[in-house]
Amino acid sequence: MQQKTLLILAVATLGVGGIAWWKLGSDSAAVSSQATTGKLFPELEKQVNDVHTILIERAAGSITLQRAAGGWGVTEKQGYPVDMESVRKSLIALAQMTAMEAKTSDPERYSKLGVEDITAAGAASMQVTLKDAGGKEVAKLILGKEQEGKGGMPSGNVYVRRSGDTVSYLAKGNPDIKPAALDWLKKEILKVSRDRVQSVVITHPDGEVVRVERSKPEDSEFSLANMPEGKELTYPGAPSSVSSTLEWLNLEDVVPAAEVDFGTGAGAKSEYRTFDGLLVRAELKEVDGKCYARFNAVYEAPATIGPVAEPAPEAAAGKPKPEEVQKEAETLQNRLKDWVFVIPAYNKSSFAKRMSELVKDPAPPVPPPGEGAPSDAGPGGDGETMKIPDSLPPEIQQQIKEHQESLGNKTEVVPAPKAPEQAPETQPQDAPK
Repeated sequence: MQQKTLLILAVATLGVGGIAWWKLGSDSAAVSSQATTGKLFPELEKQVNDVHTILIERAAGSITLQRAAGGWGVTEKQGYPVDMESVRKSLIALAQMTAMEAKTSDPERYSKLGVEDITAAGAASMQVTLKDAGGKEVAKLILGKEQEGKGGMPSGNVYVRRSGDTVSYLAKGNPDIKPAALDWLKKEILKVSRDRVQSVVITHPDGEVVRVERSKPEDSEFSLANMPEGKELTYPGAPSSVSSTLEWLNLEDVVPAAEVDFGTGAGAKSEYRTFDGLLVRAELKEVDGKCYARFNAVYEAPATIGPVAEPAPEAAAGKPKPEEVQKEAETLQNRLKDWVFVIPAYNKSSFAKRMSELVKDPAPPVPPPGEGAPSDAGPGGDGETMKIPDSLPPEIQQQIKEHQESLGNKTEVVPAPKAPEQAPETQPQDAPK
């Protein structure tokens, strides 16, 4: 009887264990039947050059990077050029992404990895779709969170889920898909190095003009051509402070030229001429706390400033030819003419430099030793010989003497004045006896 009972219990236990094993096995099979390691998109490496559209979608909105004849642009910014290196790196990373490990296939757990559908409530995921020139889908996936590495540092691996798949993966490689349109824009507006600049002229709406220049590239500093009479520079290199404005000029945003009216309320205008003939003009306008700038570039035969010097052979060898500078000006003008740029405050201050920032009233002349104003004559008060009482300890006398002589004053040790003698005390006549 006991053996029969044990046998029944054993069978029951095996049955329950079998059910549990079958349940776990079926879940695992459900994942493993869809889970494969290796490249997420095995054919993408061959198709990278066929990609013409990158659609980046999030719950907050979408961004479209579009390839055109002149390169890639951001549709939401009217096709303004993007940083080509960023696009290239992202496409290559997407093509090389490798599934390292299958993760959850339970939609309820997607949000923990950030791979939920972008339409889900509170979704933080990002959906990336690559299309060819005909609009055909080349690859599509949902990018989730980046795996945390040792010490909280980024691991370079991300959680992903391919479009149409239920299985999510930990994938090797982060394509660095930026979420905002501004993050993709080519930030550099233009670049004209200080070494090329010959002169800068800033004209303010009130008529004030600031002009700095130098006669040859070898001059390390610029001079203020229209120095006001009776003024001096705030510091020796002050005029040179406006010469590097076009060397590091990046945008904060960009809009089509037609959206900003420079016909009214325009600010300072400036011109930057180079020794080789490039002329860049800039004009500012402030709207709602933002500083907008528009630019144009032309070629003008270079003019000489001051005496003409024969260029050194090495300088002449590195100087661009006029036709090369003309081509540079045309290329710049074609790229700049349709746009107005939002520039940082530090750039704005350089474009709108005032004369008061470059010059100051001269300091009063320093009087010759011993002939200064009373306030400069030391404790003697009027520049005359200072008398030191001989009643002072010798070491104190010496300290006073050295200090006064360092100020240009004369000193003399003299007898100390005697204290006045006091009259003997007398009692008042009417004092009581």
